[in-house]
Amino acid sequence: MSFSSRNPKMDYKSRASQSSVETLKEAQEKLREEREAKRDQLDGRHDYILGIVALCLGLEESEVQDAILEGNQLDRMEQFFLENGLPHLMLFYQETESTKGAAAALPTQLDSHRHNHTKKVFVTDGKDVALTGICIFFTRAKTLRAITSANIHSEVSFNMLDATEGGLLKSVEQLFSDVFIPALRETNHGWGELASPQAQGVKQEFISSLERFVSVLTGAQESLQELVTLKQCDALDLELLKSPADYKAAANNKDTTKKIEACMKVWIKQIEQVLAETKLLRKVTDDLGPRDELNYWKKRMSSINYLLDQLKTPQFSSVLGVLLLAKSKLVKPWQELDRRLTDAVNKAKDNINYLYCLEKFYDPLYNSDPVSMVEAIPGLMNAIKSVYNISPHYNTSENIMTLLVKVTNQMITSCKAYITNNGSNSIWDQPQQEVIDKIKATIRLNQEYQLCFHKTKEEQEQTPSMRKFDICEVYIFGKFDLFQQRLNKILEMFKTISTYSVLQDFKSQGLITISTRFQTADIQAKWEATVKTVKEKNYSFLDYRMTDFDVDYETFCESTSFLHNQLKKFMGDTLAEIKNTKRALNELEKFERLGIPNLGIDEKYQQILQNYGRDLETVSNTYAKQKLDPPIAQESSPVAGRIMWARHLYSKIQDPMDIFKKHEDILSTVEAKVIIRKFNRVARILLEYEMLHHQSWMTKMENTKVCLETPLLLWSSGKLAVNFRPEIHEQIRETDFMKRMNLEIPPFAAFLQNTWNTLKMNCDKLQFRLSENTRVRAKIQTVFEKLLRPHVAKVNKAIQPGLTSLTWIFLSIDKYLSGIDKALGDLELLIDRVNDLVEFRIDAVLQEMSLTTLCVLPEEQPVSCEEFFKATRDLCIKQAQNLHLKSTLVEEATNELINMLTEFDHGQQDKGKDAEDSCSESKTKQPFLLEGDEGYSSERHLSSRNTFVPPAVSGPSSPLVRERKKKDSMEEMEEDAQELLSYFNQRNVDALLNAIRKTLEMLHKRINTPSLMHFLGESEGPSHGKHRYQQAIFKADLNLSIPNIVMMPTLEEVQRALDKVVACVVSVSKGVGEWSKERITKREIKENRTAALKQDGSENESDNGATTPTHRSMTDGTSSEMSLFVSQAIPIQERNYYKTISANDEIVKLKSVLSTSIKSTKKEVENALNRFSCYHYIWRKDREDTIQRFIQGSPLLSEFESQILFYRDLELKINSEPEYITVKALALFTELLKISFTVETKNWMVDYGLFCKRKYRSDMEQIFAFVDEAGKKLNRKVKDLDDVRIAMATLKEIREHQIDIDFQIGPIEESYAMLQKYGLSVAKEEVDKVDALRYTWEKLLSRTTEVQNELDALQPHFQQELICNVKTFQDDCDQFYQEYEKDGPMVKELAPQEASDRLIMFQNRFDNLYRKYITYSGGQELFGIPVTQHHQLLKIKNQLVLLQKLYGLYNNVIERVNGYNDILWADINIERINNELLDFQSRCRKLPHALKEWQAFQDLKKTIDDFNECCPLLELMTNKAMMTRHWKRITEVTGHTFEIETDTFKLRNIMEASLLKFKEEVEDICISAVKERDIEQKLKQVIAEWDIKTFTFANFKTRGELLLRGDSTAEIISSLDDSLMILGSLMSNRYNTPFKAQIQKWVQNLSNTTDIIEQWMNVQNLWIYLEAVFVGGDIAKQLPKEAKRFSTIDKSWVKIMMRAHEMPNVVQSCVGDETMGQLLPHLLEQLEICQKSLTGYLEKKRLLFPRFFFISDPALLEILGQASDSHTIQAHLLNVFDNIKTVQFHDKIYDRILAVSSREGETVELEHPVTAEGNVEVWLNALLKESQGSLHRVIRQAFQAIQESDFQLTEFLNFFPAQVGLLGIQMIWTRDSEKALIKAASDPKVMSKTNSFFLELLNKLIETTTKDLEAVARTKYETLITIHVHQRDIFDQLCRSHIKSPTDFDWLKQCRFYFIEKSDLMSISITDISFIYQNEFLGCTERLVITPLTDRCYITLAQALGMNMGGAPAGPAGTGKSKILLLLFS
Repeated sequence: MSFSSRNPKMDYKSRASQSSVETLKEAQEKLREEREAKRDQLDGRHDYILGIVALCLGLEESEVQDAILEGNQLDRMEQFFLENGLPHLMLFYQETESTKGAAAALPTQLDSHRHNHTKKVFVTDGKDVALTGICIFFTRAKTLRAITSANIHSEVSFNMLDATEGGLLKSVEQLFSDVFIPALRETNHGWGELASPQAQGVKQEFISSLERFVSVLTGAQESLQELVTLKQCDALDLELLKSPADYKAAANNKDTTKKIEACMKVWIKQIEQVLAETKLLRKVTDDLGPRDELNYWKKRMSSINYLLDQLKTPQFSSVLGVLLLAKSKLVKPWQELDRRLTDAVNKAKDNINYLYCLEKFYDPLYNSDPVSMVEAIPGLMNAIKSVYNISPHYNTSENIMTLLVKVTNQMITSCKAYITNNGSNSIWDQPQQEVIDKIKATIRLNQEYQLCFHKTKEEQEQTPSMRKFDICEVYIFGKFDLFQQRLNKILEMFKTISTYSVLQDFKSQGLITISTRFQTADIQAKWEATVKTVKEKNYSFLDYRMTDFDVDYETFCESTSFLHNQLKKFMGDTLAEIKNTKRALNELEKFERLGIPNLGIDEKYQQILQNYGRDLETVSNTYAKQKLDPPIAQESSPVAGRIMWARHLYSKIQDPMDIFKKHEDILSTVEAKVIIRKFNRVARILLEYEMLHHQSWMTKMENTKVCLETPLLLWSSGKLAVNFRPEIHEQIRETDFMKRMNLEIPPFAAFLQNTWNTLKMNCDKLQFRLSENTRVRAKIQTVFEKLLRPHVAKVNKAIQPGLTSLTWIFLSIDKYLSGIDKALGDLELLIDRVNDLVEFRIDAVLQEMSLTTLCVLPEEQPVSCEEFFKATRDLCIKQAQNLHLKSTLVEEATNELINMLTEFDHGQQDKGKDAEDSCSESKTKQPFLLEGDEGYSSERHLSSRNTFVPPAVSGPSSPLVRERKKKDSMEEMEEDAQELLSYFNQRNVDALLNAIRKTLEMLHKRINTPSLMHFLGESEGPSHGKHRYQQAIFKADLNLSIPNIVMMPTLEEVQRALDKVVACVVSVSKGVGEWSKERITKREIKENRTAALKQDGSENESDNGATTPTHRSMTDGTSSEMSLFVSQAIPIQERNYYKTISANDEIVKLKSVLSTSIKSTKKEVENALNRFSCYHYIWRKDREDTIQRFIQGSPLLSEFESQILFYRDLELKINSEPEYITVKALALFTELLKISFTVETKNWMVDYGLFCKRKYRSDMEQIFAFVDEAGKKLNRKVKDLDDVRIAMATLKEIREHQIDIDFQIGPIEESYAMLQKYGLSVAKEEVDKVDALRYTWEKLLSRTTEVQNELDALQPHFQQELICNVKTFQDDCDQFYQEYEKDGPMVKELAPQEASDRLIMFQNRFDNLYRKYITYSGGQELFGIPVTQHHQLLKIKNQLVLLQKLYGLYNNVIERVNGYNDILWADINIERINNELLDFQSRCRKLPHALKEWQAFQDLKKTIDDFNECCPLLELMTNKAMMTRHWKRITEVTGHTFEIETDTFKLRNIMEASLLKFKEEVEDICISAVKERDIEQKLKQVIAEWDIKTFTFANFKTRGELLLRGDSTAEIISSLDDSLMILGSLMSNRYNTPFKAQIQKWVQNLSNTTDIIEQWMNVQNLWIYLEAVFVGGDIAKQLPKEAKRFSTIDKSWVKIMMRAHEMPNVVQSCVGDETMGQLLPHLLEQLEICQKSLTGYLEKKRLLFPRFFFISDPALLEILGQASDSHTIQAHLLNVFDNIKTVQFHDKIYDRILAVSSREGETVELEHPVTAEGNVEVWLNALLKESQGSLHRVIRQAFQAIQESDFQLTEFLNFFPAQVGLLGIQMIWTRDSEKALIKAASDPKVMSKTNSFFLELLNKLIETTTKDLEAVARTKYETLITIHVHQRDIFDQLCRSHIKSPTDFDWLKQCRFYFIEKSDLMSISITDISFIYQNEFLGCTERLVITPLTDRCYITLAQALGMNMGGAPAGPAGTGKSKILLLLFS
């Protein structure tokens, strides 16, 4: 069809399509209106239904609504809601075919691409559509009531069927098994009376029927899966065999017959396979029951019936008919197979019928427990017997055995479920007895089952007519027997656990005692572990196939046996450890109560009875040994204690006997009767002892009457005491004990007991008065003792009569006591008044002053510096006034106190003196009152707080004497009053000082508290909200100042603010006035109060209109301005305490520390800022460059998105950074910083989005450009052959690009969607273009189809036209060939320029011809016409190409070289010129060889070579190092002027000079310029480095940054050396002339800096060393001159460091002026003087305590500096003593040393405690001597111990320290060896006996090491073995050598140890030399093995020392020289 004929039809279709779209839109709009109308009808009922559907399907409710609103689906829902409506409502969710309607009839262009199946929700009745998806159905039980929104929740139920997996049957089965049946099991209502058996049966029957139904469903599914479908006959269409004629025709056709026979063979084979399954042996698994047997035959019958149904089809009949007609051999096998198939189906039906009969008999196996199953077994066995006898097919042994095995399986399964409660509990989770009962029921079931089977079998055998059971019983009952064996083992385990569970009641049985606690715990833990191990096994204990249980059971039995043996052993060990017979009997009774068999209780009773016999002997011996001095209880009286002791012994033998009497069989033996007789004898002796002592006490009682006639009081140890004789109290106690023991008491004892209360009351009253006297005197504060002397004298007078005349029989004791009470009351009243005044008016006020807060630190949040200073200043002004007022109040109270104490009636005092005189006269008659008063010479003793001291003896004084004494007393009292005033004045100053100091310390502590950085939202939770700013004081903001993060305000500004605050706090003391130095009288106090009241009144009346002075800003200011400003703010008193406070050392130190505290946090602040270093790349990385590199990698869209996501996540991370960072006192807020970070991050995201948009916009623009270009070409009207060619080429191009563009459109659309997703701006125009992109492309594709059709129609016309044009083109070509030969560019002898012009002209003509050639050739190929060849044209084309290369290069070079000369010199790029010239040369060389002979080529080569020669020189001259001085030198050389500085200077001006003539000179000038530039750069680099190089400071203790950091300073010195090395190389460079002076200057500066820094570090090291000595230490007090010198040095050092802080630059600080150069040598000199003095001081200390010579100077300085605290010396004790690591101090007396301890932990108590007071070297000497003496005392005890006859080596070694134990064994060896040598002459065997004894000792020591010893004990015994092995070897050698004299040299040369009792010394002898043992505490140290060489060294050195000479062992290294010396002298 032609294009023109097709075009109208396309227009029609277009118009029809447009009309269809409009109709579709109208239909869609109509449907939308109908849907909205229906949506308005929905109410709560619909929402409930649809909400459940959406929830079940996981869909949106709106989506479900839209689906249901289609069609008339709502009508069915309405019918469900109506009264008497539908009982159910079903909704399906599955794939369905699209509904056909009006909309479906309007197809669009894209409908053909859509799938016609969608998944949707719809309402159905279930009949019209099969369920393949999900069904949600709603049901209503009662249809009589309509469904409303109110009752729908209760009336309507719903459920769900999911047929997507497994089909409908599977979903129904799951619904019943997973929902209905479990729910019915748990439902207990609706079954009638559930408690009745009938109701339970109904429920169980119904559930069983449901389970059967589920089983049927399962079987049906399995049957469907196992059905065999006969294979289709693919080789022949059986549908064609319809009539007998067809059968006959097919039978006559051999090919057809073969095909049908092949099909029949396949069918026969399939049927054979089905039938063969019956003969296969069925495997019966443990989970198969009798129901599975019925299901098996059901499936069997189903599969056979399915085959029969297929055999009845027409296809099979036709196959069989053909085979019968063909008389095929397969007919006979088929008939046999048909018979077998019929038998099989009959057999299956018969078996099913009989198994159905058994169903009611085996149902109890599924529904009942083992108890109920027993009743059902007989019926089941009878039914099986009947089936076996009457069934025609099922009566085989195999079938019956299979059925019985399945019965057994079901019994086991039901029993397991019964025991485990359907698997919900294990056997250990249930009560043990309940599980035991269940297991027993299971065992009984097995027994009954087998018994019933055997009965049935016997009946079968006894009845001849019945068939006999030929069944393997093992196969049937083997599983149950194995299961029963498992249950028996479990029962055995339960029994064992029950038996030994009493072990958990050890504590309740009272078996845990101190001696057996660990053993019982071990036994109990082992038993619990055994049981726990069994219970924690994760397998099923009822699975009899699980062999792991058998292994665990064997392990359990072994553990139980081991536990029993261990328990038996534990009982034996426990009783063996108990030495007390009664306790042993009690413990044995407890073991007996456990009830564990076979523990051997009776044997233990016999053993204890034997022990009891020995106890009787022990009691008898104890009585004989202790009867004269028995041990008495501490609270008992002597006589009663003896009687109680006797009774205690009696009870020890009586109580066990009472227990034995309960076991008559034990006391009936012969041994027991002997013990009874012994018991009677001992009991009689003890009773006689009691009676004897009771009688003696009654006699002594009569002698106590004299004790009541003594005075009431007496002096005892300088103190008053009640004179109540202790004998009275003792006899009263005896009487009480005698009455308690029911013994007789005499009459006087009864009288004394009756009057005891009165005597005790008087004694207590006196004691109370004395204690009151002590208490009242204790109230007297030391400071008031002098002023209270007259008042105390009155009390002494009242107490005096009790010391002289009053006795215990005196009747007026109460009057005497009243006088004491009155005197004490008056004194206490005065003291209380004084103390109250001090407490409430002085101490309280001073405490308030001391606690006054002068600076409030922010708690809730930090504040700015200005706010903090303003708040502190205002508070200081207020508190200064407050403190001044309180100071005035304290001064007034102090004067009032003094007046109170000095007011005293001197007349009364004189009377008191007279009375004292008279008392003195009377006291001279009682000398006993003055015992102990020898040193009493002053009245000051009256001020004693706790004792009453009688006045001195003196005669009566005259009135004149008394008057003089009174005057002296008043003067003395006035002095005391003035002293008291000074005391409280000082306390006032201390309170003010404390207030200021505490404030500064609070500031210091808050600022310098070491802490981690706190971040809001990280380490702090919500509970920390209140204290989140607890540490920070100052608020600072962090901000981004690219490229750094800065803090505002800076650290320096914060430090200045803090300095102002400190100055303000200290200046508070200016507002507190000083006290008057004179005492104020009462009258003056009263006048001052009156004046103060008047002043207050006048102030209240006056107008308080004074304005508050304005406050300046404190952002800056000097220290003088600061002090002036603070002073102006605080009201200054004329006489104040400022000078005293400001000069205080602590205040000065705190001010110094605080002055650098903020600056010292510089490093911490930097560390805090480093937290944000992970974000540096956000602003430091070049964003444009990074993105450009990213773009160069051609990233995918996902990579763009990942980058945008990365920065979006980074933005979230930045926003999650903490709100603030706490660095000590600074809170660095990050809000501004995070905003800056976020801005930078967004810029990254925007730029990435921009580049992504550019990339894909470019792709989109290319596609649009291609579409537009192709569209224009395709829309172009086809007029000629060129148009056809263009259209064809365009179509081809579109086909080539179609796939690429299809792949490009998707990413473009996704890219713009991604940009919009992340909120990146995209122009609306671009979005519209993206939306139209796909449509435009598809439109172009449709246009290609149209154009292709159009070209097909125009083909004939253009073919004819092409033939005519080819002829014309041939003529044109011939004419061009002639002209080209005649006038072309290849004519000889043409100039290059003219040839180039001709080339251009002929090239244009050739291009036109060649274009036509291409067009016509293409047309010929297009129309299938032979292509006309034009060889001459192609030849000319090749020539023109070569000519274009030559002349194109020629023109380009000429043009470029001429252009170089016009380049400005400033813009010249020699590298680019070089590259271009190299490119020209390369292109020139690549020209064809034929062209190189042409003149144009030669001219071209010469031009390139000439310019190329000048390029290296020009490159040197363009170097930036060329300066004006260098161009002048070039001018001088060449003689040509170069105006290099002008803007018009060009390359042409350079080329005019003859540079090549002076090439070498110009090159030398250029090279020198480069060298000079390098020197200049290196010099600038050194200068720049040291311009920014600063010192780094370190904190020194708490004094601030007073040190240069060692590591950074070392780096500075290293950098100085490097810089000096660089400068030295520059100095030696010959090109350094322009910079020589500057280099010399920096060499000098850096050299001086190096020297100063080295001096600085020397001074710093020495200052640090001496600062610890002279600042705050005890040494400073002993070296005052040096301390003062160091104080001056310290101040200078602080100034130096402050100067360094102010001028931190290294070079500027060192050589900026002459300060450091002059001051550092002076400080070093002064420090060396201090060090020299310190060295002399240390030398003196070492001479006083020589052991200090072994201690380094720093350690000794630490010891001496901390000497005031004796506890700090312990760290250095090992340096002073050999092995004293620590000392033990008294708990209460701080400096008293009680014992010394070694590093191993051995302790030696000091015989006399050492007081560590005074100089350390003194008490260390005392400690040394005392430790030696105490160790000597221990050695003496050890010597005495080894002399005892019952000496036990092990006890000896365990009791004494290791060192003493070693000495002991050496003394034993020496003693026994010498005894043996002495007796050797008379007793030849004594040496061998002694040798054996030493060997026994050695074996004992070795045996001890085999035990479990602690590390120290093991070292101890190893050392003993090492020494004793040597000793034993020595003695063994003596035996071998037959040495028999102690004077033999072989004995004398040995090291021998003696303790000389006479001189009380330990002596060590070697040969004839003896050494005194120095008793140095060595502890427990290891010893080397002693060799013969060691012995020789000992002998040699001992001889040398004996001759007052020295010795030095010589030998190779590592041979033990030093160790030998240490061993010898230790």
